Amino acid sequence: MTLHHEHHFSRSTCPVDQLEWLANRTLSAEEQSTVEAHLAGCASCQAEVRAWTQLRQAMRGVSAQTPEPRYDLFMQIEQQIDLRPSVPPWFRLHLLLQACWFALTVCGEHFWMQARLIRRDLFWMPLFIVPLVSLMVYLPPWQHSPGTAALLAALLTALGMAFLYGQEVDPAREMTLVTLTSPRLVLGVRCCLVFGYDLLLNCGLVLPFLAVQGIVTPTWFLANWLAPLCCLSAIALLLSILVNASTAVLVCIALWALRLFSSVQAFLLGGGQTLPQTPGLQQYENFWHQGPLLVMVAALALLLSFTLLERKEHFAR
Repeated sequence: MTLHHEHHFSRSTCPVDQLEWLANRTLSAEEQSTVEAHLAGCASCQAEVRAWTQLRQAMRGVSAQTPEPRYDLFMQIEQQIDLRPSVPPWFRLHLLLQACWFALTVCGEHFWMQARLIRRDLFWMPLFIVPLVSLMVYLPPWQHSPGTAALLAALLTALGMAFLYGQEVDPAREMTLVTLTSPRLVLGVRCCLVFGYDLLLNCGLVLPFLAVQGIVTPTWFLANWLAPLCCLSAIALLLSILVNASTAVLVCIALWALRLFSSVQAFLLGGGQTLPQTPGLQQYENFWHQGPLLVMVAALALLLSFTLLERKEHFAR
């Protein structure tokens, strides 16, 4: 086909476009006679027709050696695609363990990253305060009143949750805003770290002393310790997102001061007598002993916190 390059420019009357069709025998009788008349006196066109003829013969040879596809070839391919490979049970267990290990690795990376960004005082302050609270159960005024230790433990945990979010209390605020990690994921990991750390300290340092005295039962722990702790912590987190950390701290202290009022009276009066409570304070105290209700309030506050967080961070970015 390149043989006609120079000839194409020297003799423009050559039927270059029809030479291929002549070799393929697809020209009409009139066109074929015209081209053959031209070939009688043009050596370059004859050479190009021979090249096209050789190419046609080579292609026919390849086509003859290539078997035709089966009529149901595409159906067989679709069936093979839809067919799930049989996996032995041990390999399924291997895949499950591999997926679990990958999930644990990703979670561990998130927890390790956020643990380095959280304020250090949220970890070392409870480490000193919680043991002091655990020693309170041996003081004469509170020796048989574990509720006071539960109050202080819940307040301490709530104050820690209040300092998880906010421009004025988060040292890694700018780093959090420029990353692609979801703000909900960041706050969720931080909540798990701080809340789990405080709860572990409470369960490890306070509850054993109360259990030795035979005061703590599972029902008492859920209704008077864990449920109020979750509820107050969720309220503190919600207020820190809605307003700021300082407001959350003040509100939590005010809510818990009403509950500590009777215990402070008992301490000041030597534990022998207390002033009678008003009906309002009595109903308020009864509210904090409703375990299922407190868990529902905590779940609602936590849901509102993460919902409002996404909208607030959207405008902050």
